[in-house]
Amino acid sequence: MNIFILFFISISLGASTTKEIQEAKQSIRSLIRPLIPGSDKTPPKELGGFRVEGCEKHKIDWMGVLLMRTKAKLDYHFKEGCDIEGTITPAVFSPFPAKLKLRKLESYDQIETQNKITATLESKPVMKLEMREGLLTGKKGKVKFEADYEVVLNPMNKDQIVEKNRGGEIRISEIYGKKIAIKEKILVE
Repeated sequence: MNIFILFFISISLGASTTKEIQEAKQSIRSLIRPLIPGSDKTPPKELGGFRVEGCEKHKIDWMGVLLMRTKAKLDYHFKEGCDIEGTITPAVFSPFPAKLKLRKLESYDQIETQNKITATLESKPVMKLEMREGLLTGKKGKVKFEADYEVVLNPMNKDQIVEKNRGGEIRISEIYGKKIAIKEKILVE
């Protein structure tokens, strides 16, 4: 099962921070995308020179991860089409850290978060990703954020495990020491 990441819609702010905010969103998307099954089909157009579609495609038994609480390991290395580097080891119902190096972004070179994946059962299993204590770091300073994302899984279809992509939300609370309140709905395809 391929897994890869998500995020965003542009927002309109003052010219001095628009680029930094856009790059912040792109960076957050780079961390989320590998954790969302099936989101690596086409590269997002708004990312410019920053790419993640060429990153390693990991086959993960998400139903095993969700039901049996097994761990999966996602390793990424800088290469053509992959501008993230680091390891993420998702686990269900217990927090797991993520720390990735970033390249080809003018404002940021690292992203880290504390994450948690949970599952609920509606008519089908729902996988939820919570990102907390998010921190983007770059030359100008730090950006603090949180994010949430949900997908409905179809355990009977191993070729396309995501039956419905419900999307999520990102909340940016601070940029370079300035408190802000940016909240956006997101959908990664």
